[in-house]
Amino acid sequence: MSWVALAAVTLSIAACTSSEPQAGTSSVSEVRIGVLVPKSGESAAAGAEALHGAELAAGLVNGDERPVPLAGVGSGGLAGLGGAKLSIVSADTQSKPEVGAAEAARLVAEKQVVGLVGAYDTAVTEVASQRTERLQVPFVNGDSPAGYLTERGLDWFFRSGPTDRMFGEAFFSALSQAPGGAHKIALVYANDRPSNVTALLTKELADEGGFQRVGEANFSPGPNGDPVAAVTQLRNLADQPDAVFAIASTPGDATRLVKAFGQARYSPPGIVAAGSGFLPSSVLGATGSDGEGLFAGTAWSREIAGRNASAKPVMDLYEERFDQPMSDIAAGTFTAVLMLADAINSAGSTDAQRVRAALLNLDIPAREMIMPWTGLRFDASHQNVDANGVVEQRVQGLFRVVFPDELQRAKPVWPRPAANA
Repeated sequence: MSWVALAAVTLSIAACTSSEPQAGTSSVSEVRIGVLVPKSGESAAAGAEALHGAELAAGLVNGDERPVPLAGVGSGGLAGLGGAKLSIVSADTQSKPEVGAAEAARLVAEKQVVGLVGAYDTAVTEVASQRTERLQVPFVNGDSPAGYLTERGLDWFFRSGPTDRMFGEAFFSALSQAPGGAHKIALVYANDRPSNVTALLTKELADEGGFQRVGEANFSPGPNGDPVAAVTQLRNLADQPDAVFAIASTPGDATRLVKAFGQARYSPPGIVAAGSGFLPSSVLGATGSDGEGLFAGTAWSREIAGRNASAKPVMDLYEERFDQPMSDIAAGTFTAVLMLADAINSAGSTDAQRVRAALLNLDIPAREMIMPWTGLRFDASHQNVDANGVVEQRVQGLFRVVFPDELQRAKPVWPRPAANA
């Protein structure tokens, strides 16, 4: 089934309303998808963006949103299940792994969700997906890039978005094009598991790419950590880097780390914001002038979406409905929900084994997605091998795509503007 037939937008889940369910399919009135998000705590803004993306996806599947000029408009539910409506059932993880796991089990047992999407926080995603593995329920992740999540050999976990390695490769490709060359790097990162894994991967990629590593520093995560001291260590290096990778896995640590550069009065030519802590759209905005000139990775770009006939109607609907810009997290969850719904529709059943088999068989071309990827296709580890990262730079408060070249809308500013002050 075409991904364009997935929703009233780019991705309607049904075929025509006149389509008859295939033999062996079931007819139900409602299909529930569980969405795990942090509704409280410092990641609450990210959770709200994710939930908005999920809600918009369900509205488009059900034909509740304003029609747009694409195939599948007004399909009104899951044709493979007799026109069943798609419902989103959310739960607050509180950014706590044990809470996320308990909520995942509750949604399956009490709310009878067919599958789950989430959960933004890497540690929560890791533990919650282990619980759904035991329950044998599909879990689709669209917003946690830590590579190890799809390296655990799980049968029921799938990731649609790019990994930290994909983002890292994009970062180093962008740096290699910097005027005059960026040959030396340093790292500063929060001392937690996701950030340590990203830091190790960054060092491996630097070595593979022939970059010289001249220093690194870390700090304790959380409000009591001291990223200023860590940044000061780099400022005092005798051999100064061309670019510093700033790595954090939570929004709070990400914000504190970027501000630490200003507090330490350290302005290297390039700063690369890496790690899932930088994904919420609110983070770099909260850093003020300290975030000027930063390079950041994204799986989705408003700038690119504005030029995409499939993505722009979705973006416009989102921003009209929720009165805020559509973000990477919202787009990732939007895509993950539609992907899971497509599998349910293709399976013609809410049976978990049939839905899992349908997920394994997905092969969606780029033209039928809102994401700037080459498509959606899972490998043996259940990672979407067609996902990729885009690099943006924040200049005068706006993000401009600087890599890859075919999507580039502006040349990178190098050294970054703050370094020229």
